[in-house]
Amino acid sequence: MPNKRLFKTFSPRLDRRQFLAASAVTTAAVAAGVPGFWPRAAKAQSSKSGVVRVWGEPGPYAGVAVDAMNEWAQANAPNLKFELETISWDGVYVKLMTDLAARQPANLISVESPIAYQLMAEGLLTPVDDVIDQVGRDRLIKGVEWKDWGAWKGEQFVVPAHHQPHLLMCRMDVVDELGLGNPDEWTWDDLLNAAKQIKEKTNLDGIAIALGRNLCTDYHFSALLHQAGGRMFDVQNNYEVAFDSPATVEALEFIRDLKPFMPKGAVEYSFLQVVDAMVTGKAGIVFYWGRVYGRAAEEAPDIYRAIQSFNHARHPATGNRFNWNDFQGWCIPAPNNPYVDEVKQALAYYQTKREWLIRYVHSLVPNVSPVYKDVVEDPRLMEHPFFETKRDTILTYYRDSLPHSSNSGNELRKGINPLAGIIHGRSILAQTVQKVAIDGAKPADAAKWGAQQLESVRKEHLRLVL
Repeated sequence: MPNKRLFKTFSPRLDRRQFLAASAVTTAAVAAGVPGFWPRAAKAQSSKSGVVRVWGEPGPYAGVAVDAMNEWAQANAPNLKFELETISWDGVYVKLMTDLAARQPANLISVESPIAYQLMAEGLLTPVDDVIDQVGRDRLIKGVEWKDWGAWKGEQFVVPAHHQPHLLMCRMDVVDELGLGNPDEWTWDDLLNAAKQIKEKTNLDGIAIALGRNLCTDYHFSALLHQAGGRMFDVQNNYEVAFDSPATVEALEFIRDLKPFMPKGAVEYSFLQVVDAMVTGKAGIVFYWGRVYGRAAEEAPDIYRAIQSFNHARHPATGNRFNWNDFQGWCIPAPNNPYVDEVKQALAYYQTKREWLIRYVHSLVPNVSPVYKDVVEDPRLMEHPFFETKRDTILTYYRDSLPHSSNSGNELRKGINPLAGIIHGRSILAQTVQKVAIDGAKPADAAKWGAQQLESVRKEHLRLVL
């Protein structure tokens, strides 16, 4: 059952009187220097000039954040302009490492959390504890911690932007027509059967997940690995490799068993191909983040009405339903960055302006989930039209996914592992999957190969973690 307490302060709409009253309270709080509203001490206007480069992933939300930072700049650094540079998901690692090696990084970046973990352990990021103090350390929603976004050796290096899990997304018209039951109650066996029934009894592929050599495959496989109770590394035991395990074999076997019910081209699929499979009406089930809903609403209203997202199918033995949740945030490269102070002030401004944070979330519902209690409790959050038709799905992404959150850089939420960024850079997980899905290797042999690659990374980069 949904936890209604998290949203107990919501009402359908804020009338003009309530809005003006809330604005007056905010204005008074800012004037008083209340934490969580605005930095405690006003700073003199910056005399610096130029372009502050911001890297962000594809999607409108980074643009909203940059607009907020430019609002700060107009009043506090009129000769500065924040400009967004969008980096594709599959190109982000190469772009980051190339530019950092050349000491030409952007001045502010927002990337997947495992990559941010690597950067902070490499000493390439500026600590942001002072920004967090201004944002307000008591603002996080229940079920998350600051370190989920990126803390290392007692210092915070990442300011939260959002969290975004991939979930089990189903065409409920098809599920209901075939009598496949409630996806929220499925186990792996039920998911396999559903994919089989859809493939055999309709003109759809049963399920579409990424099997290409890319980050999306890494992220989809990681969730299955964690559901089976496996992981790449044992963080508590000196980061020993733990990949050559029955759980890894079982996750690979499950992908092998699902593959006959996938699109023939799944072995080349990455992020956008999985989105296409659902939005164009080719697949009955996908693993994906919430951005599918925005595209479906624009391009395929019938698909939009039919789809619903759930926490992942339970592993029959462990009961785990882990997703791959990107605790994505903002981090500030340290090398050759002349705008560190201005970036920190702009971040604090945007992070303490609730109106901008709501716009950020609203820019792609339900893909980017809010992380601050005052944003979650603001009635304006629920004024997005998707709440009228997709409330249950939205709350699953925003809230009910959190107990099942995991990712490759914080496996089972048991500790940050900066080695994960390197693993993704080398596509080791995706290559392991492809040994089964393309080469026909036995899952046990693929698991051993993957473990050997992980051991090589550990030996080469052990200095980062020990």
